[in-house]
Amino acid sequence: MLIDTHAHLTWDSFEPDLEAVVQKAADTGLKAIINIGADLESSLKAAQLKSPTSQISFYSTIGLHPHETSKLSNYESIYDNINRLETIYQNYADKVVALGECGLDYYFAGADFTPSTLSQETLIKLQKELFLGQINLAKKLSLPLIIHCRDCWQDIFLPELEGTQGVFHSFTGSSEDAHKALSLGYYLGFSCPITYPKNDALREIIKTTPLDKILTETDCPFLPPQSQRGQRNEPANILEVIKVIAQVKNLSEGEVSHQVFKNATQLFALPSN
Repeated sequence: MLIDTHAHLTWDSFEPDLEAVVQKAADTGLKAIINIGADLESSLKAAQLKSPTSQISFYSTIGLHPHETSKLSNYESIYDNINRLETIYQNYADKVVALGECGLDYYFAGADFTPSTLSQETLIKLQKELFLGQINLAKKLSLPLIIHCRDCWQDIFLPELEGTQGVFHSFTGSSEDAHKALSLGYYLGFSCPITYPKNDALREIIKTTPLDKILTETDCPFLPPQSQRGQRNEPANILEVIKVIAQVKNLSEGEVSHQVFKNATQLFALPSN
């Protein structure tokens, strides 16, 4: 059985053909998709999104991406948004399986970053407060964390993470970062960039990461596999991730998919069948 533990099917690009996209994923053997909240709107949409086929179960998360701080000018607005996240959880507790994606992201120059009149120093302070607030909410709700980390590995391992559980999503850190994450008891989430020729270092990390600490994800519609660069990513491409992990670890695809599905059911408290 296959699972995509990090998808964004609430994205506008999926609206015209969502049913076909999900059926294609079902045809590859996918059994579950976790749709990720990155702001209040997508958190609510993910919780409300229903699978168009009984072959695939939909789950969701609630979260505020670190770049949301460009819209939040002070701690009061941050905690108002976190309280609203909690309200979404209370209304859809049977659907929400994790808190995130949340974390830190110091990539301030990209087109995916909403411009802000705040300084980078202020934005970083707000990001840390937003992350900390969501860590505390995850503890309160007994939910695992889905952590986003980009260009900020030196700051991501806050002391408050001790005693929590979760996954470092679309992991791109160093072997040292992987060791720190695994030492906390966290899983490493691997997505389609592991298919890129330049990512030998990332494949080496997969080789040394225990299979029972690995999760698979697409992060669709972003980060398509090498065979589809420039195209929209989809949940069916989870097969590409499984294939690379199997090759790197010298295992069968069936062994990898079975263990990864087991890992996901354990972390997110999902049904095991």
